[in-house]
Amino acid sequence: MESHPRFQVKPIHRILSLIVLFSPVSLLAQGPELSADDPITYTADNGVLIATSNAVYEDEDSRVEADEIRYDRVSNSIEATGNVRVTRAGLRLLTHYLTYDTVTKTVTSGPFRAGYPPVFMEGESFSGTLDSIDFNNVTMYFREPVSTSPKLEVENGTWISDESISGKGLKLNALGGLKIPLPAFTYSIGAPQADVDIKLGFRSPLGAYFQSKWLYPYSPRLSAGGNFDAFTNRGIMVGPAFEWSKNDGRIEAFIDTGWIHDGNKEERGVDILGNPIEKDRGFGEFGLRARNEEASLQFQLRGNYMTDSEVIRDFRRDKYFERFQPDHFVDFTWQQDSFLVNLFARRQINDSYGMVERLPEVSAEFLPTELGESKVFIQAQASALKYRRLEVAPPQMSISYPENALGLSDYVFFWDTMYREPLLSESPYHNRLDSSVTLTRPFHGPAGINLILRAGSRWTSYDRDASGIGSSYSDDRLMGELGFDLSQTLSRTYSVTIPRWDMDKVQHLSKWSVQYRYFGADDEDSFDSPILDRYMYHARRPVLDLADIRHSDDLEDWNVARFGWENRLLVAGEDGDFQDYLSLNLFQDVNLDPDYGEDNWDALYAEVDWLPFPWLDVQLRQKYKPESQDLESSFLRTTLRSADLWSLTLQAEYLDSAIEQYELEGRYRLTENLGLIGYWHYDARQSTWIRQQYGISRRMGNVWQLDVYVALYDDNLREDDFSIGMRLLWLSF
Repeated sequence: MESHPRFQVKPIHRILSLIVLFSPVSLLAQGPELSADDPITYTADNGVLIATSNAVYEDEDSRVEADEIRYDRVSNSIEATGNVRVTRAGLRLLTHYLTYDTVTKTVTSGPFRAGYPPVFMEGESFSGTLDSIDFNNVTMYFREPVSTSPKLEVENGTWISDESISGKGLKLNALGGLKIPLPAFTYSIGAPQADVDIKLGFRSPLGAYFQSKWLYPYSPRLSAGGNFDAFTNRGIMVGPAFEWSKNDGRIEAFIDTGWIHDGNKEERGVDILGNPIEKDRGFGEFGLRARNEEASLQFQLRGNYMTDSEVIRDFRRDKYFERFQPDHFVDFTWQQDSFLVNLFARRQINDSYGMVERLPEVSAEFLPTELGESKVFIQAQASALKYRRLEVAPPQMSISYPENALGLSDYVFFWDTMYREPLLSESPYHNRLDSSVTLTRPFHGPAGINLILRAGSRWTSYDRDASGIGSSYSDDRLMGELGFDLSQTLSRTYSVTIPRWDMDKVQHLSKWSVQYRYFGADDEDSFDSPILDRYMYHARRPVLDLADIRHSDDLEDWNVARFGWENRLLVAGEDGDFQDYLSLNLFQDVNLDPDYGEDNWDALYAEVDWLPFPWLDVQLRQKYKPESQDLESSFLRTTLRSADLWSLTLQAEYLDSAIEQYELEGRYRLTENLGLIGYWHYDARQSTWIRQQYGISRRMGNVWQLDVYVALYDDNLREDDFSIGMRLLWLSF
C-alpha cells in the first residue's frame, strides 16, 4: 500500500451547523477532491484510494465526511464508514455506512438520521439518487425532533429534492402512546398546508365547548378536513372544509362550513329582525379565484351563507367582526392592451342582512392612450347596471354614518312603529346607463414642473321601475369637466451619519400641487328623485376626476380646487439601499362656489405613514373641517415591538357623532416559550369596555402554541360578562 502522489494531504478544521443549505448543480468536468488528516493511501492492484481520520470526499454535487472513505477510481464509487455525514441540497444526513456512485449519483445507506427543514426523520435505510431518495420504516418529526413534537411513523416514502416529501402507511403519535392511522400524504416543501386549530373553554350561552378545525395535505394541490365543535348547552357542529390550488396558484378554491341542530330555544333568541332563530343553523363560506398566465383573464367568486344573522357571532365569535355584514359577488375581467371589460354581480343570499345588489353591472373601459403622436391622451368608459337596495331599518337610528355604496334614496325605508321591530326593506329596481370620455394633455417643464390639462364629459341615463309606493321614473344628464393639475417635484439627498440607527444618507422628496375641477351639468337641477351619493366614513380624500367617480348619480355643478403638499423621507444605511422612513401628506379642498350651508374651506386631509425603526410603525388618516374647527373623522394604527420580546398595537377610530372606539392588543415574552397576552376594546360613546382579555401563551416544541385566557364583556346582548378559553394552534410551516 502506497501514498498517492496526485492527492495532497490537507489539514481540516471545520465547524458544521446542523443544516447546511446550498443549491444542487451538475457535475462539472473536473476531478473530485479527497482529503484527510492522515496521509491518503491506495492499493496498487485495484487503485482504491483510502482516506482516514476526518476523511472528506467532495464534488460539485455533494460532500461526504466519515472516519474512513474508500474511493474506487475504476467504478467511480465511494464507500464511507464510521460517523458518516452527507450534505447535499439542504439535506443533512447522518449514518454509519454509505455507498455512493459518483456517476449515477446513486446512494444507499444503513440506519440513518436526516434533516430537510422543516422535516426531520430517522429510519432503517434509504436508497435512490441525490434527486429522489426512497426510505423505509422511518419516524418523521415536524420542525424539531424533540419530545413535544408530533411524530409520524411512515412505512415507506420518497423525498424529491426541493419539491416534496410523500409517504404511505402512516401513524401519527401526538399524544404519548396513542397512534392515530392517517391516509397517505404529500407535503410540498415550503407550502403551508397542514393546519390544526383547537379551542377549549366556557361561555355561558354555549356552556363548556370544544372547537376545532383540521386541514390535512392529501396532495400538493389539496388540503381537506373540516370543523368539529361540541357545546354542552347547544349540541355538535360539524362541516367539511378544503383548500385547493392548481397551476402554481393560478386557480384557487376553498370551502369552510358548519352545521348544528341547536336545541336550546332560550339561548337561540331572535335574529337582527326580531324573528325567532330556527333549530337548524349553519354557515358556509366559499370562494374561487382564477387567472391565466398573462393575467389578461381574471375571475373571482365569493360567498357567505348564514342561516341567521347571529350564527357566526354565537359559534365563531373571533370572525364575527370581520363578517357581520357578509358579502357575495362574482367578478370577471378581460383585458387586452389598453381595453378591458368587467362583469360584476352581487345578489343577496341571506334574508337577514341588507346590501346593495348589482344584477349585474357590465362595463368597458379604454385606459388612457395617446392619440397618434399628438401627446393628447384619451380615456373612455361605458357601463350598464341594474340594482336595488336591501336594508335593515332599526326602530331607533343611533348611528347615521354612510353605509350605502350606490346612494339609493331613503324614501322607501320604514319600520314598524307600533311594535318597534326592525324590518328588512327593499327598494324598487333601478337601472343606469353611464358613459364618459376624457382628454388629457401633459406638459413637462423644467425643475420638475408638470402641467396636465383635462377636459371631459359624462352622460348618465337613469330610470326606476314602478312599485307599490310609486310610479316609474326616468331622467338623463350630461355633465362636462374642465380642469388642470399643476405640480412640482423636488428631490435632495443629505449625508447624515447616525451609526446607532444605521443611517448614512437621507433623501427628501417634496411635491406641491394644485388641482382644479369644474363640473357643469346641462340642467342645473339634479334628478327629481336623486340617488343620493354618500361617501364612506373613513378619512379619505374624495375622487376629483369625473371619469373615476364611480357613484355619480347626485353630481351637480362643482367648482373645487385642491392644494396638496406631499413629503417623503427615505433613509439608507451603509449598504446604500434607501427605505421608507416618513410620509406626510396634506391636502386642502376649497369649494369655490359653495351651496347654502356649505363651507368654502371644505376639508383638510392629513395622511401620515412613519416607519423609523423595525420596531415602530405608525399610520394616521384624518379629515378636519377648518371653518368649524371640527375633527370629522380619524383613523390611527400604531405598532411597537421589541424583536420577539414584546409587541403593542393600538387602533383608534373616530367619526363625528357616530363612532369613537379604541383597541389595544399586547404580547410579552417571559421566557423562550412562555408569554403574556392581552386585548382591550373601549367604546367611548357607550363609556364601556366592550371586551377585555387576559391570558398566557406557551409554545411547545416549536410546533404547537397554547393560549389560555379569561375574557370580560360589557353591553353585549349575546354574551355573558365572563368567559374562559384555551386555544391550541398548530404552527403551520
